[in-house]
Amino acid sequence: MKKINCLLGLMFFIFVSCAGFQNYYAKLEKCMISENYDKAQNLVIDSKDAYGSKNKFLYYIDLGLLNHLSDNYKQSNINFESAKKIYEQNYTKSISAGTFSLFANDNVIPYYGHSYEMAYINVFCALNYILQGHDNEAVVEARQIDNLFKKINADTYGKSFYNDDPFIRYFMGLVYENAGYYNDALISYKLALRSYDKSIYLKEKNKSKIKCGYNLPVPTDLIQSLYDLYIYLGFSQEANRLKEKFNITFREKEQNQGELIIINYNGLSPKKVDNIIEMSFHKAWPFFTATKIENNEQEQAEKVVSVVRAGFSDDYIKIAFPKYERYQNKISSFIVEEKTFDENNKTFKQDIGSSYVAGDIGTLLISALANENLAIYSKTIARAVGRYVLSKVVVDQVKQHESKKNNTLSLLTNSLLNIANSLLEKADKRSWKTLPETINMSRIYLSEGHHDLTIKYLNSSQMVVYEEHISIDIVKNKKHFVITKSFKN
Repeated sequence: MKKINCLLGLMFFIFVSCAGFQNYYAKLEKCMISENYDKAQNLVIDSKDAYGSKNKFLYYIDLGLLNHLSDNYKQSNINFESAKKIYEQNYTKSISAGTFSLFANDNVIPYYGHSYEMAYINVFCALNYILQGHDNEAVVEARQIDNLFKKINADTYGKSFYNDDPFIRYFMGLVYENAGYYNDALISYKLALRSYDKSIYLKEKNKSKIKCGYNLPVPTDLIQSLYDLYIYLGFSQEANRLKEKFNITFREKEQNQGELIIINYNGLSPKKVDNIIEMSFHKAWPFFTATKIENNEQEQAEKVVSVVRAGFSDDYIKIAFPKYERYQNKISSFIVEEKTFDENNKTFKQDIGSSYVAGDIGTLLISALANENLAIYSKTIARAVGRYVLSKVVVDQVKQHESKKNNTLSLLTNSLLNIANSLLEKADKRSWKTLPETINMSRIYLSEGHHDLTIKYLNSSQMVVYEEHISIDIVKNKKHFVITKSFKN
């Protein structure tokens, strides 16, 4: 009987350990959509205990990004630095934690972050420094990204799915150039150009090609920046080759102009949902179902149905896989207008710039998960089979200690273990949920002085959804970074 108690105790410990932290992201999303970032920050802070010790990395990156969105740049970098330490200290996952997850689920493993999350931490930290006027500190973040990509390539022999990023290379080129590190900017722009060209990843599987990663055209502004640096550094032959390769009109900046760089965080990034497969048998009657859980209400309803089904089954197996689902984000692009005067001194609005997608974070997240699917499926199936076998061992032990005429205890034990299995199985849906879906950019040369601009956000049909007004003082020969947000869905 002591053996039975030990097995039941082990199962109970596993079940209790997987309660997870409360899901409050629906409230957080509402705050972001309504642009109430102060309220969102407070919500994260108040929910620190809900994140728990296993999700400290997520806590710091969620809070760090919301600090950034609310213009609290100094505090943003403090929180991001805490996240960096957790990532660096746990670059290699604990073997013991991975083994334990075979019996419970992946939510029991501390979340240490992915390499692409670390890279985007550096992006936001660099912007925080630039917006505080600390250009050289932003360069340190650019160098950290260079080292990160070198480490990933060295540790994986260049075979990692995420070992470069076209947008990040492009942005870090701007960081270097903004601080006067022109040779570093040139290298970064060249790497960005190559990375955009390679940004569509193809994987051979079953003689069919599966698209991974994202495919974005090379931004014309990147080509322009590379061309300008070739000319500035005296590489005229390289400049001419670039001009021959790309059929674009290269603009000339006037002497009294500075540059406005608008970086727009657009849309909510995809969220992970449960894809559930259930198999059960009762008196030799089989039952099979596959369900996708898209919201909290559906999750609660499915949980009740699943528990009832498990409780009345002789044999029961449940498997849950994570899958990304995109939001229906309203905004796809934006244009920039400025009031100007005609020859009769009458004012009219003139389009001075339009946006392009420089970074597609949403597709990156989906592709990264697809790249991990084989390992996730294998581990999840092994875990389900392991729990099923362990449950049968417990039930068999109970049967040995009860009479043949009264098998109530073994039936009850079997039902309870099936119910526990139903409640326990849950996909690991943890991710950096406050990220934008895309990063849109616009780079505009403006004359020195004060400018009042209107940003018009457009949907996929190029209809104006709403407008935003910004004021900027331009200094000649300087770059000016402005952050805008459009999380409407």
